Amino acid sequence: ARPPPAATLDEDRGTLPTLAQAKTMAMILDQPHKILCCQCAVVIEPNAVNMCVNCLQERYDIGAGVSKQVQQNTCRGCNRFERRDGSWAEVDMESKELLALLLKKPRGLTQVRLIDASYVWTEPHSRRIKLKLTVQQEVVAGAVLQQSFVVEYVLGNKQCGTCQRREAKDTWVAVCQVRQKVEHKRTFFWIEQLILKHRAHTDAINIVERRDGLDFFYEARSHAEKMTSFLQGVAPTRYKTSKQLISTDTHTGKGRYKFTYSVELLPICRGDALWLPASTAATVGQVPRFMLCNKVSNIVHLIDPKTMRTAELLPLTFWKKQFASALTRSCLAEFVVLDIEIEAPRERQRGGGGG
Repeated sequence: ARPPPAATLDEDRGTLPTLAQAKTMAMILDQPHKILCCQCAVVIEPNAVNMCVNCLQERYDIGAGVSKQVQQNTCRGCNRFERRDGSWAEVDMESKELLALLLKKPRGLTQVRLIDASYVWTEPHSRRIKLKLTVQQEVVAGAVLQQSFVVEYVLGNKQCGTCQRREAKDTWVAVCQVRQKVEHKRTFFWIEQLILKHRAHTDAINIVERRDGLDFFYEARSHAEKMTSFLQGVAPTRYKTSKQLISTDTHTGKGRYKFTYSVELLPICRGDALWLPASTAATVGQVPRFMLCNKVSNIVHLIDPKTMRTAELLPLTFWKKQFASALTRSCLAEFVVLDIEIEAPRERQRGGGGG
């Protein structure tokens, strides 16, 4: 038998692939494996449920359990927002604090994982706040679905408890009465500026002006004690407390009281001329009886106009033996200096009789 031709032998044995064929085969192997969606037959990458994203969203709605419209109450009197637990918070519009408050409102939001939250612009007069939320949830084993939707908050009007007590009459629990019995209240005006600077009046539900001072009304006794402690730290004061029984329960023996804190400021202001009693001058430090008030803080700072010697008058020392200012700033007279003549020091005359 004759041997087969060489060409036939080469075809049976096979030839080595060329460089172009090798590159093509590598590209085919690098491509990910594709399958068809079991619902709509769209080519997708393999996943745990072998379904595309659109079919998953049609079959599983992870945002169905979240409320899309929520009622949010605000107070017209103080512009505060009501929390879910019934308390009130003072926050700015479109702030992080307001966003945190609003995210606790929708029901069902805790059942999904919150990924992102942002404000959606609305008309200022529409009384609406819109948030765009992005959530995730595992629908089946190994398949996590992400969805975005908008939650609308309808702003309603509701009066908070503080504003209700402010509008009503005789609903306060404690009052702090601040008084200074002088004609010119320089120290009292200075204390008013300190109260505004340190925001010591924020807890007051009402402030009423009286003849010799102000009355601060509070809904809690601790707030009045806080104001009294603040005044003692910045000004020379003394205070008295009293309480009045409003109602009582005969079964438990518990009663409801109204507390009054009467705070009185020293009747001494900066620039007053003082004639100290002899005992007070000795207690302060054997100073002259005629002194000037140089400064008023939680104590009274005095200065001797002749020797420039300073002294400190404690409030307790003043209340033991009270006295009034000899002269005030209203008694001062303004002079214009036209000329100054310097006199030479006079020589001391010697006594007669000596050598």
